[in-house]
Amino acid sequence: MKKLHVIFLILAVLILMAPAVAMPFFQDAVNTEKRELSQLPAIIQEDGSFNQRFAVEMNTWIQEHIGFRGPMIAVNNRLRTGLFGQGATDDIVVGKDDWLFYYESVDDYLHVPTITPRNAANAARTAALFEAYAREQGSGFLLAFLPNKNSVYGEKMPYYFRPRQGEEGSRELFLKALEAEGVSFVDALPALQTAAGKGQIYQKQDSHWTYEGALIGYRAIMEAGGHPYEPFEGLTFKYERNWPADLAAYLYGEGARPDVQAYPDYTFTYEYKSRTTAVDSLSLETRQPAGQGSLVIYRDSFVNTMQAYLAQSFEKAYFSRAIPYQASLIGRQKADLTVLQLTERSLGSYVFRAPQMPAPSVDLEGEGKLLKGDYASLRQEKAGEEIHLFGTVDPGLLGEKYRVYLLLGDTGQARAFEAFPIYEKELLGEAPVEDNGWSLYLPAELLEGNPALQLVVESEGKRYVIPLAE
Repeated sequence: MKKLHVIFLILAVLILMAPAVAMPFFQDAVNTEKRELSQLPAIIQEDGSFNQRFAVEMNTWIQEHIGFRGPMIAVNNRLRTGLFGQGATDDIVVGKDDWLFYYESVDDYLHVPTITPRNAANAARTAALFEAYAREQGSGFLLAFLPNKNSVYGEKMPYYFRPRQGEEGSRELFLKALEAEGVSFVDALPALQTAAGKGQIYQKQDSHWTYEGALIGYRAIMEAGGHPYEPFEGLTFKYERNWPADLAAYLYGEGARPDVQAYPDYTFTYEYKSRTTAVDSLSLETRQPAGQGSLVIYRDSFVNTMQAYLAQSFEKAYFSRAIPYQASLIGRQKADLTVLQLTERSLGSYVFRAPQMPAPSVDLEGEGKLLKGDYASLRQEKAGEEIHLFGTVDPGLLGEKYRVYLLLGDTGQARAFEAFPIYEKELLGEAPVEDNGWSLYLPAELLEGNPALQLVVESEGKRYVIPLAE
């Protein structure tokens, strides 16, 4: 009996030591977490002083680099999701039948707004100005709004998440604002909900739709865009379990299993004209001699599985993931159709970023009330051949909607340009109020000689003129 006790103790010690002993063999293990892991801390810092946080930093480093860490995390998450229906990370929601969802989409699902009505109005005005520019370049325009996974498959969400019936979330606020501004847009949700009743068009453990779902979205976009297109009638799909699902990889790490993907049973014949060919590249350019017209699409990861359909349908197609949106692509590519694709879950970032395009010149008639003081701020930065000017307006001057114009030069002879009503959060930082911004781009030569700058703000039937000083 004593021998068994000794053997048991030895085995227990060996098991406990194994992760530490194995650390050198796991230094090149793949990190599936969306963050940088810590570096091995130094006892003596660069200035020669003792690192007083060495013990704390060393403890963190060991926790993040311990041997078998990935498999242990995977086993822990499998046990928690299997027994309790909950993962070990707050970023992932474990739904019914092993469906996974991004937690960041929960507020949208519950109809809890993450943007203000003024944010929505500002974003819609920005889209309207972008559409006007595209049409001036001779291009058609369409804003394509794609739904979150749980907006289509809400029945797969956990029972304790219950949407607020009759309440307006960010989606509803934004779509109503687009209608009010007269923006050309398509909401793909109805088409996808109809298709979801006939089959699975989003992946269980990935945040995106399948190629089958992408085909539904593609058809909705092209029909609304009014451009001739290839409908791929009668297209069939092959289903294979080999897709590296992003949500599963984030939750289970090395223990993630591939998800099922629906691959089109079709031979695509378009060619790449760009140096890069990866679907998630910042820019991609394709050619299809049998296609019709030219496309420029500003897109996110949801277009990865839609790209082949678009590339096959257009003679020329340009796919851009660059932020801010580069409006000059429309003219350079001689686009017949410009598509601004947004996903519901990314709406929160869209409302805080203005496209890079020349500010439209406008004629302002009448005068406004002159306000002297800190009623508006001004910052600027170089942006290629242009200057990016941006700042804020005192929210006390603003109603639910407002317009902002920049006056260049002396009051009597000033030139006026309309600004996007966008709060540049990445540049201005977080603030108690984040729907009171303005942003525009001007050719650098217009600002030579430091002309007088004034901001004209219109809201609730009132007009204010505010001198600016950086």
